Amino acid sequence: MRQYRIGCAVRSDDEDTFCALDGLHADGRIDHVQVQIIPEPEPVFQRRLDSLAAAAAPIVIHAPHHAHGVNPCAPALCDGFAPEEIASHVEQAMHQTTEAADTLDSAIIVLHAGRFTDEEERQDAAEAFAGFLDRYHDPRLTLENLPAVHAGYPFLGSTADELAALGDGRIGGYCLDFAHLYCTVNYRHLTYTDELRRFEDLNVRHQHISNSIRGSVTDQHLELDHPEGGLDFAAVFGRIAAHPSVETTLEYKRDSYGIYPRQLAVFDGLYRRYGK
Repeated sequence: MRQYRIGCAVRSDDEDTFCALDGLHADGRIDHVQVQIIPEPEPVFQRRLDSLAAAAAPIVIHAPHHAHGVNPCAPALCDGFAPEEIASHVEQAMHQTTEAADTLDSAIIVLHAGRFTDEEERQDAAEAFAGFLDRYHDPRLTLENLPAVHAGYPFLGSTADELAALGDGRIGGYCLDFAHLYCTVNYRHLTYTDELRRFEDLNVRHQHISNSIRGSVTDQHLELDHPEGGLDFAAVFGRIAAHPSVETTLEYKRDSYGIYPRQLAVFDGLYRRYGK
């Protein structure tokens, strides 16, 4: 019997991978599937939701983020979306997200605060995010820490202290992304173990894990055993072992289902070595 709770991530529009992951759950290899909602026309979305609801695996919902038109702290800063369309798009996307959480009985909706233009706009971004939470308040919203920067943009909410300030009574819990934190401490010249320890003061409901190039400030979603990976496994798996009821999702962007069976075995080996 595993001493940890583990799952795998998939997009809501990747039905083949979802079915394969549901099979991993049926085989007892994972405890949940995290489904990132991709906003789609309503008939298509309803068909996808029906397929998800027919599965047996417990579901964790991940809300759309800036790449899919939902960027809470700066709504217009989304590539490929006309400014006059963004408000209605966000409304539909969040409606589909909460409907999916309702239908699939998910107690968690992982949320990104988003990206903004430059550091001079940080306070404006924080105020916009507060307004987003007022509009879409839901006790299931679970705020995830993001890398400090990506693709030239700063992100909002990169450390435990920043997440606590953004939550400010509006957020029920937090998602700790170990790789995002690694990128942040590299960018800001902080100490990983110190910043990880600060998450002990938060209600961490969920966790994400992948790897990044040693010393990198860029989130890459690499395999845990990537030869150039730099994640501090002793700190990470020490944290996972100390909080056995908090589920962790393996998050990868490439090769969909094919990457997961082997990475589950790698995770297990790392837990056995470092999870003390």
